Amino acid sequence: MLKPHILILGAGFGGTYVAKRLAPYVKSGKIEVTLVNRTNYFLFTPLLHEVATGALSPTSVAEPLREIFHGTGVRIAQGTVESVDLVAKKVKLNGSTSCTLSYDHVVIATGAETNYYGISGADKFTYPLKDLADAARIRSQVIDAFERALLISDPVERARLLSFVVVGGGATGVETAAELAEFVHGMVKRYYGVTKNCAPNDSRTCKPEEPLVTLIHTGPEILQMFAPSLRVAAEKRLRRSGVELSLNATVTEVTSQGIKLSSGASIPSSTVIWAAGVKAIIPHFEGAMPVVAGGRLVVDEYFRLGGDSSVFALGDVAGYLDPVARAADPTKAKPLPMLAQVASQEARMVADNLSAVIRRRTLKSFSYHSKGSMVSVGQWFAVGEILSLKIAGRLTWWVWRTIYLFKFASWKKRLRIAFEWTLEIFYPRDITKLT
Repeated sequence: MLKPHILILGAGFGGTYVAKRLAPYVKSGKIEVTLVNRTNYFLFTPLLHEVATGALSPTSVAEPLREIFHGTGVRIAQGTVESVDLVAKKVKLNGSTSCTLSYDHVVIATGAETNYYGISGADKFTYPLKDLADAARIRSQVIDAFERALLISDPVERARLLSFVVVGGGATGVETAAELAEFVHGMVKRYYGVTKNCAPNDSRTCKPEEPLVTLIHTGPEILQMFAPSLRVAAEKRLRRSGVELSLNATVTEVTSQGIKLSSGASIPSSTVIWAAGVKAIIPHFEGAMPVVAGGRLVVDEYFRLGGDSSVFALGDVAGYLDPVARAADPTKAKPLPMLAQVASQEARMVADNLSAVIRRRTLKSFSYHSKGSMVSVGQWFAVGEILSLKIAGRLTWWVWRTIYLFKFASWKKRLRIAFEWTLEIFYPRDITKLT
């Protein structure tokens, strides 16, 4: 008898956690699992901003999939999904070698990509922060901006080169802006600042006040998912770190020289980092297209597409409406947020339901339980909500780091990151160009 073959598309938090939960069944010979991803590693995206700002090395936040699943029997296929045929139960891949994979059950966990909202020039002149290459480009761009500025005496161009803008006042934008401010001001202090051997007006040096980090947000307050007291605490911390806040501001255009706002104002900048939102990556389907709402695949309470027990979707690509919220007020009900903790909870349920389908058992409906959320606002400070507790400060920062540390699969990665975080306390951030 042939073993059921489960094909998992995407190795983010959703896909990887499904594969990990199914791995014991693979090892015992009950099923076959193939995990498809465009890279050969699992990327811990919540710490990408630390790679972009020199606090962590790129390999610290990436775990090779073959290492994670070594000895489990889970197969790894590197490639990009070109199309999904739900009738023929086949998936076509593009990669170094194109191929077609057949399945008995498929899990769609293709994740999300940067959403530019159709703003002119945003896709061309900004730096997204979604993968390892993005983080490397941002770090190199920031370093290049300093090196170029020190060779230019024109004050207007110097100011543009040393102006760094982060668009988006959510968790990613706030964490990036805070780390970026510490990165650039630390670079001035140690490497590019005035020294006793240089005149204070020497263009080859950089004055502490020259680098400018600006955070742009469309709303009246940053981190609007948090309680007002935590928003205020985060805002105060950002300002203390030297971050300029531009609230109630909407970007209308991005050019090679900077950004333009709906107010008519312009901000000259050489480096615009786009952290304003993401959109689901929905693969191309042969034949009939599954139902899509709000840019995400509509799933039922078991995370099936159209009630088909051979097709599941989860994570950022899946739009699941919580039945409690929907019953309370259907007009205000929104899909679960695109968060790692949401995807990991969904993964456990999807893996268990796949096992139940194969064994012809009753499926379990999904119930999301938030474990709280935390956002770092630079070194030694974070804000967060855990259950009913609203916390901010140094202790919150330690809790935030500890939780993230134990999200990694291997002790090797945990120890490596702990070591790099310890070095950061005593030594300046790494200014090695990565691209």
